[in-house]
Amino acid sequence: MKGAAERPAAAGRPPNVVVIVLDCVRASDFPGGASPVRMPFVEELARSSVTFPRAVSVAPWTLPSHASVFTGLYPWEHGCHGRASLQLPPQHPRLAAILRQAGYATASFSANPIISPSYGLADGFDLAEWGEWWEQVHRWKARSSHARESRADGPPPIPEELSARDRTARSLKTALTRLPATLAVGESIGRRTVDPRRRWVGNMNPWIEPDVARWLQQQHAERPTFVFVNLIDAHEPYLLEPSDAASISDWWRYMRIPQDVIALLANPTPPRAEDLTRLHELYRRAIAGLDRRIERLVAAYRDAGRWENTLFVLTSDHGQAFGEHGMIWHGVRTDEEMLRVPLLMRLPGDELGGTRSNSWATPMDVAPTVLEATGLWSSERVSGVSLRTLARSPRPGALLAAGDGTEWNAAFFEHLSPRRRTELNQFSIAAYSGDHKIVVDAISGAVREYDLSAGSPTELPRPRTGDRVIDGMVRDAQDAAELLMKSPVAPVDELVDERLRSWGYG
Repeated sequence: MKGAAERPAAAGRPPNVVVIVLDCVRASDFPGGASPVRMPFVEELARSSVTFPRAVSVAPWTLPSHASVFTGLYPWEHGCHGRASLQLPPQHPRLAAILRQAGYATASFSANPIISPSYGLADGFDLAEWGEWWEQVHRWKARSSHARESRADGPPPIPEELSARDRTARSLKTALTRLPATLAVGESIGRRTVDPRRRWVGNMNPWIEPDVARWLQQQHAERPTFVFVNLIDAHEPYLLEPSDAASISDWWRYMRIPQDVIALLANPTPPRAEDLTRLHELYRRAIAGLDRRIERLVAAYRDAGRWENTLFVLTSDHGQAFGEHGMIWHGVRTDEEMLRVPLLMRLPGDELGGTRSNSWATPMDVAPTVLEATGLWSSERVSGVSLRTLARSPRPGALLAAGDGTEWNAAFFEHLSPRRRTELNQFSIAAYSGDHKIVVDAISGAVREYDLSAGSPTELPRPRTGDRVIDGMVRDAQDAAELLMKSPVAPVDELVDERLRSWGYG
């Protein structure tokens, strides 16, 4: 239903653009297939949108994936990944900067602090707000931890250093995630103290929706807007409110499971299957809770009279693993659990609503989609393809994705056994086309082929040769692997490294 201030889309008026990334949400646990997760608002929204069941992130972790969303380039093209730099180089045009130059008001509201000036991902936004790692366990904070407005003379300044308090608190949080019960109890007590009516139950960074609504109301009615939102509720750690459990003993069965990445991956004894199942249940509960947040964000556009003329994209930056192939959480690998993501696009006026595309698509396609919709397509080369095109036509060529290893994270790497280092420090390129998936090991050159016709991938005994499509996929993956491994490796900035580790990357 339209809000009272809703205006019909005017012919020729540039559309508003909103891109929402649901951090860590994998496709198999998102409504639309066999998932048991129910999201009533999103399911209704999908009926007026184009959905892409074959969507793949181009990287299995936040930093390179978001860099691709903002540039339309693969990780080995923009150079922001674990083999090169952990900051997006300034020479690559950002979507926000292009829109801003064309007259758009631009704003980023991110629960994940990686979408910030420290990583070069806030450039081009008039306003950038981002949270901090401790908001994962301090979920009642009503204001963003950081807010930077762009200056006429350049991008927002980068924070100089982490405070002693931040460094101490990060170490404490790392220790406490090995016994999440302590975090769950502390978070519950704190939230009940400041939020007795429980308005923000289950929400990380509850400031996001009101800040988006307030910012929209402040913009001139005739000025188009671009808003980026990252919601991180589905990111570990997963905390269970004691009152939401059937009993204290039931709550303890969930909250006794270590959730620190080192404790999970460096421990020679893998987590028990039943523990991983419980973590997966909490993850699904977190995804379901995102439904109401998305509804509130759409309501903000309706209340501002902008929804009818808004291009809306909902996706994720990567998935999450719960023991599949020996992997937990995300990063480094090109397994389906970490690459397959949800993706839907709602065009102004519900154009093409109800379309279900069979094309391979990716969040990297957001940039060319927006540039096409706003009439700002330029001569800049991008590897992404407009989602509007993919709604009706197959993707030209294979869709690629990179696993970029973990050796950049020395503090994490030193905790791993030799076997675990081999398992996790993998460099590979995955290629998707039709019902086929190819994975090329960037070190050894080994090639694996998977049949996707049955839905889940089935590895073939040996890759086929002589097939034109398969041979082309292998060549594309090999070329990308060569570029990935030739990337100039930049030294890891100490502050960037500290912030990444504070977020759970070791």
